[in-house]
Amino acid sequence: MRGNKGFTLIELIVSFSIFIVLITLTTATFAQTLKTQRIVGSLSVAMNEVSFVTEQMAREIRTGTKFKNIDSEGKTIQFINANDEQVVYRYKEIDKRNKRIERCFLPSGTEGECSNYEALTSPEVEIDTLKFVIKLRDERGNKIAPRITIVTAVAGPNDINVNLQTTISARVIEGGS
Repeated sequence: MRGNKGFTLIELIVSFSIFIVLITLTTATFAQTLKTQRIVGSLSVAMNEVSFVTEQMAREIRTGTKFKNIDSEGKTIQFINANDEQVVYRYKEIDKRNKRIERCFLPSGTEGECSNYEALTSPEVEIDTLKFVIKLRDERGNKIAPRITIVTAVAGPNDINVNLQTTISARVIEGGS
């Protein structure tokens, strides 16, 4: 009578095949998790930057007067800030992948158009949309405290867009808009 002292070749091949399938599935899941984590991380960084810039704009808008859209699409807003400076925020499309939020100001007592724009967002953050909606009157046409809505969309990897919208009520200062 012969004793069983090992595995047969068929048993080894089957167990090795199962092991290879499990390792392949585990590796694929791990790789997908890393890819998803990178996407979420880059979107998080972009949204933090856009939130910071939006808050910066909101602080200045809150104490501003004489609001107006410069263009018909609402991509540019102009107003006078608390320091009596003319301020312009705009959406600027440099090329297909480089879109940013910019700010320009003219010191108090200066006339003319802004030309010294500074970028507020880094080139790594792709701004897909920036729009300013200004509301100066209610439904009946009565003058109200200005309300400015900022609509922003950040383009992320894999055609993922994240939208951010905030509305600011400007403080009405005597002699303001």
